[in-house]
Amino acid sequence: MKPTSRSLCLTLLSAAALLGGCGGEEAPTPQGEGVVVPPVQTEGAGNGLSASAAYCDDVTTWDPAWVTFESDVLTLINQRRAAGATCGGVAKPAVGPLTLDTKLRCAARKHSKDMGTNNFFSHTGSTGTTPWQRMASAGYSYRTAAENIAAGYGTAQAVVTGWMASTGHCNNIMNGALQQTGIGYFNAPSSTYKAYWTQDFGTP
Repeated sequence: MKPTSRSLCLTLLSAAALLGGCGGEEAPTPQGEGVVVPPVQTEGAGNGLSASAAYCDDVTTWDPAWVTFESDVLTLINQRRAAGATCGGVAKPAVGPLTLDTKLRCAARKHSKDMGTNNFFSHTGSTGTTPWQRMASAGYSYRTAAENIAAGYGTAQAVVTGWMASTGHCNNIMNGALQQTGIGYFNAPSSTYKAYWTQDFGTP
């Protein structure tokens, strides 16, 4: 039996901004998730360049097919941003493209690998890390950040379609205040969902 596809989003906005709701399980039953708002990250994240480089060591070399998936997701999401979208019945105007940030990509790959290797699905890592801690460990300093995750989607088109159909994920994708992104895909054949996706967003 084919595993169910799932996706979740988590959003952090600057203290002055309003927060939107997060997406939940895509199928079979919707399941909401609260929004987490930690203090806004500032300079000095990741304990220096050498620490962040070491943190990213295990995800620097990546399966070429997975890299293609990640690049395809970025292309598709920028197409959606350029066209405008409707998120949960609310029209969103076209916004500028996201640019790839290698530190955000490191954080995203680390989390997708963690989910696949340890067979779980959550924004909280297997050692209790939050998305914001993972971004900091990768050396990324942000004013605004967000994360989408998904599992069970076998193609870039499928995962982007799934995220765009969910209000919280769609809001993250169409948020013009988010300017950079990193996408991580990991395939774990012996896990429940097989395919694991993380998209981290940020504005430095």
